[in-house]
Amino acid sequence: MQRAPRRCACGHRIDPGALCPCQRRRAAAADARRPTARERGYSSKWERESKAFLALPGNERCACGCGRKADMVDHREAHRGDQRLFWRRSNWQPMARGCNSRKAVREESGFGRAPKPPLTRGEGLNDGEGEHGPHGNPNASHARFFPAVKS
Repeated sequence: MQRAPRRCACGHRIDPGALCPCQRRRAAAADARRPTARERGYSSKWERESKAFLALPGNERCACGCGRKADMVDHREAHRGDQRLFWRRSNWQPMARGCNSRKAVREESGFGRAPKPPLTRGEGLNDGEGEHGPHGNPNASHARFFPAVKS
C-alpha cells in the first residue's frame, strides 16, 4: 500500500520519502557550514587508533547492548572540537553505525538540526500547563493535536 503525499509547511506537495525544496536548502546550508571530517580531527591517525581500539578484547559488540558487531568508535561525550576530549580513550566506546546515528540525534541533535533544550517534568504536549492544560480542562492542552470531532 502506497502512502499518500504530504504537505510541507511551506505549502509544497511532497511525495512519500522525498524532501521538500526548502528542506533540501536547509540541509545544504548545514552541510556547507560543517567542517570536513579531516578538519574535525578524523585523520589517518584516528582511523588507525579507532581500528586498534575496536580490536581490543571486549570491544567487539555495540556498547548500547543491542548485540550488533561494533563497526565504529563513538565518543561518549561529544568533543565539539576539543582535541583533548577527542583523543581521551576513556571517552571512547564501540558502537554499531545505526546505534551511533540514533544516539547522535537523541543526545546531540545530530544531522544538522539545532540543539533542543532538554524537556523538564511537566513539559511536552501540554507545554507545561499542568496535567490537564489551562484551567484544568483535560482536552484543552491537546486541542491543537486532536481537534474536536463534531457529531
